[in-house]
Amino acid sequence: MNFLLRLFSFLFHLPLTLFFLGLGSFALLEGAYDLNLPMLPWTGRSLTFWVFGLSLAGLLSIYLALRKKARMLFVLYALTVFGLAIYWVFFSTYRFDGASEFRWALVFVAAALVAALGAMSHARHSS
Repeated sequence: MNFLLRLFSFLFHLPLTLFFLGLGSFALLEGAYDLNLPMLPWTGRSLTFWVFGLSLAGLLSIYLALRKKARMLFVLYALTVFGLAIYWVFFSTYRFDGASEFRWALVFVAAALVAALGAMSHARHSS
C-alpha cells in the first residue's frame, strides 16, 4: 500500500510540475508577465516568477526524492501543492462553472492530499 501511495505521489506531481514549468518558462521567455491564473494567490509579474520558481523547485524535489536524497524537500513541495489546491477551491477569486467543475476541483484536492501522504510515506521509507 505504501508503494502505491509513493507511486501515486510521483505520478501526480511530475506532470503537474512539468506543465507549470513549461507555462512559467514560456511566459518568461516571451516576456509575458500577464498570466491570468485566479486560482493562485499571486498576480502579474510575481505570478510568473512564482509559477516558474515553484515548478523548478518541484522538479528538483522530485529528482532528489527519486534519488533518495533530501526527501523532506519533496514533502514540503507536496504540502505546498496541497495548500495551493485548498486555496484554489475555497479562498481564491476563481469561480467554478457549475457543480460538476467544483466536484472535479474537490477530486483534485483529494488527489493532492493523497499525493502529499505518498510523499510523506516516501520520506519515512528507509530502503
